[in-house]
Amino acid sequence: MKITKSPINRVGATFVHVKDLKKTAGWYAELLGKETPQVDPDSPVHYVDLGNGGFLLDDDRNNEPGTEANLMLHTDDIDEAYAFVKEKGGSIVREIERFPDVSFFNFKDPDGNVLMICEEHQQGVNNASN
Repeated sequence: MKITKSPINRVGATFVHVKDLKKTAGWYAELLGKETPQVDPDSPVHYVDLGNGGFLLDDDRNNEPGTEANLMLHTDDIDEAYAFVKEKGGSIVREIERFPDVSFFNFKDPDGNVLMICEEHQQGVNNASN
């Protein structure tokens, strides 16, 4: 089997789909012995940090049924990853969305599992250290 160089290079986070983001974030904080979190009311996700990793609570307000990702993978080049996924037969279920800090798209694997590929943009990182 030929090994292909992939633009997809690390696991990001697992998604837990929820109905009430603030309530569920509080529940997980209590379950995990953490302080009650400040949940951004404008964000559809909340990251639960466990120190050695974590997971994302996703309230699905921006997801069409059948496009909700269960796992996020990372890339350094969203366009290259998108073309690569299509070349490998992944079925795109949510086109690339681009924001100042992140770009992402969702696709289905051959078994119908929905995954997200995400590129985090490092704007201003170099300026902050100067």
